[in-house]
Amino acid sequence: MRRGFVVYVVGGLAAGVGCGLLTPYPGDGDPAEILAGQDGGTNGSPFNTGDPQEPLLDPATDSSVSIISNEDVIIANPGEAFTVDLEFQADNNNVVGGGIQFPGSDEIQWTFIDGLEGENRGRIQFGYVVDANICDQVPPLCHKIETQQFAVARNVTGDVDGDGTQDGDFVVSPAENVTVVLRCSSCDSPSCREIDELAGECQFCNQPPACQEVFDMCFDEGRPKFDTDEAEDFERFFGPDGLAWRSGTVCIPDEDGNTAAEQLCQNALDDALVECIDEDTDTDGETDGAATSGG
Repeated sequence: MRRGFVVYVVGGLAAGVGCGLLTPYPGDGDPAEILAGQDGGTNGSPFNTGDPQEPLLDPATDSSVSIISNEDVIIANPGEAFTVDLEFQADNNNVVGGGIQFPGSDEIQWTFIDGLEGENRGRIQFGYVVDANICDQVPPLCHKIETQQFAVARNVTGDVDGDGTQDGDFVVSPAENVTVVLRCSSCDSPSCREIDELAGECQFCNQPPACQEVFDMCFDEGRPKFDTDEAEDFERFFGPDGLAWRSGTVCIPDEDGNTAAEQLCQNALDDALVECIDEDTDTDGETDGAATSGG
């Protein structure tokens, strides 16, 4: 079997069955009012670290503060906290906390974090606790919520945005867009299968039998590709716990009941039947073709 065999199949997986995030939440309302102001957290606050503050209403933007890295997608599980995690740079060393704003709200909920003020660069981390009963209020799906997240800074220049008016005591960095996925369903739900970022938590289908046949034929002990780099690649992507089965789209049956996962393994088996059973690669002394016909 050629070294390119596994690479070829993996490339087909990436090119042919990629999937994206859900479209925005359908319907007239937002999931549990987009998490805002729920009963999770310390003393009814959404935050479980730092010192929660009154929300900011339309604060000025301080362009001397910037977010230099952040998480693009956060998974929110009911009854648990998700972490807002931002790295910032502040020319005036004036960052004091972090904030989050949900779609449809004009408020930035924020928390003061000791130790940030006076730092030119640093890391903002605080937890937003999701109400354990939030999924009782929305359809049982995985919901995508587009939030904006900010570094919150003390106003040290007065008219921060240059509009000729004195701004408030606290200002914010330019917003960073961060997707929050509210998980109100299991991995079996099509709404969850469409979200790439849930792949680390979900295995959407079992390894198709044809891939086990490929392993028995090519990569098992005594077979031509046993204990090779290619065997490691195959196990990682197409083994019983392989990455391929963690892509929801690969596992969703089409109108004929067939899945891309089954086709991938069948393609691999077709190659293996040619490349792993000829006399030159027979290492166990048995009749390979007869052995493989029984699975």
